[in-house]
Amino acid sequence: MMCKTLLLSQKENIIIAQCCNCSVMNIWRDGVVMNFSFQQFDAFYLSTRKLNFDDYLEIRPDGQEVVVLSTPFPDISLVFTRQDWQLFVEVMEEATFMKRVYELLNQES
Repeated sequence: MMCKTLLLSQKENIIIAQCCNCSVMNIWRDGVVMNFSFQQFDAFYLSTRKLNFDDYLEIRPDGQEVVVLSTPFPDISLVFTRQDWQLFVEVMEEATFMKRVYELLNQES
């Protein structure tokens, strides 16, 4: 059975959707798809929301300021410029809000 996908937020190159059949959250960004259970997504959102860009600032070899976010795979990390990070957090906030709206609607039906 194909999953019914519900788009929660989309801005520029970031899309966050949830699969209604298997309760999986998908974050699409620059050729990478990250999959989370609902609980994992909530934990990921809370941890990324608290990160202050300047506290984790690194300098790429070309001199650009970035934040490098580790993943469960030690050889794979996500890299964000300040603008990318702000957009990512904004999309995560919007998706979290919409996820809660749909949860409330489903409780009432």
